[in-house]
Amino acid sequence: MNYRLVAPAVFLLFPAFACAQDAAAWLASQGLAARDVKTFEDIQVAIGAPKEGDEKVVVLRQGKPLWQSSPKDAPPGSKWTIHAVGRDLTGDGHPDAHLTSYTGGANCCTTHHVLQLKPQVKRVAVQSTGSVSGSEFIEIPGRKAPVMISADDSSANVFAPFATSYFPLVVLEVRNGRLHLARDLMQSKLPAQAPAICATPAPASNAWLRERCNEFGTVRRGERVSYIKQRLEAVKSTRSGDKIKWQEYVDKGAASAVAAELNRYAYTGHGAAGLRWLETIWPGNDEIKAQLVTNLRQTHAKSAFAEDLASLAAGR
Repeated sequence: MNYRLVAPAVFLLFPAFACAQDAAAWLASQGLAARDVKTFEDIQVAIGAPKEGDEKVVVLRQGKPLWQSSPKDAPPGSKWTIHAVGRDLTGDGHPDAHLTSYTGGANCCTTHHVLQLKPQVKRVAVQSTGSVSGSEFIEIPGRKAPVMISADDSSANVFAPFATSYFPLVVLEVRNGRLHLARDLMQSKLPAQAPAICATPAPASNAWLRERCNEFGTVRRGERVSYIKQRLEAVKSTRSGDKIKWQEYVDKGAASAVAAELNRYAYTGHGAAGLRWLETIWPGNDEIKAQLVTNLRQTHAKSAFAEDLASLAAGR
């Protein structure tokens, strides 16, 4: 056996093992078990779990804590996940860490936390994405920092039950202490066209994004318009317009289909064009139509990205 080839491999593995041991030792001294530890150079990011009580995130160097989460960072009972350690998520040249806290239970909310790891540890962004989990940072060729592919749940349970609600695509970037809409990647050139991110290589590596991009194809859009017309007719054929209730549009799937289409316009920067489209498919004064538009505007106003959506609509 050639020991000169084996020994370096053992040596290279040792520092990572030692770092994990440093983190575990410090957590044990605090009465915490190391549920997960990830290492970047001489930095360890660890999740400590007590026998009773709340989990804690700790950033350590050589077994010494540099930053710890507090009860202000996540509601009681939240579970933490380390998604990435060492990537530059802000474009400033410094390594960062991406973590999420998840409340579970009835609130079921996910919050994203971005920490700068070097030259000093500090929190650079916090953003809730509500009931949306599985969001992912991906690289875009030619862009300084990665962007997060996620969705907006603000319209959940408004036009359809939660399980069948349409969640619009959002592309997010770290800026000014939170995650903001990456306007240049969400904006489309013309109404009803796919957002700009769909013209990048990104959809090839993210199945959910690829499906959202495919929705803007001419055939798919034509099928949706036909379906919407059928759903509207199914509701209106039952009785005269002034006696139809909102819930009937919900039950027949008309409300959710129309709202989803309007959101495809709004989240690509063409909300006004969406309202013009609505007049072609649902013309005239109609109390339920007006209620749908009001409800849609309310969901945009309560969105975690309300200000960004307003700027997108205004072309700012």
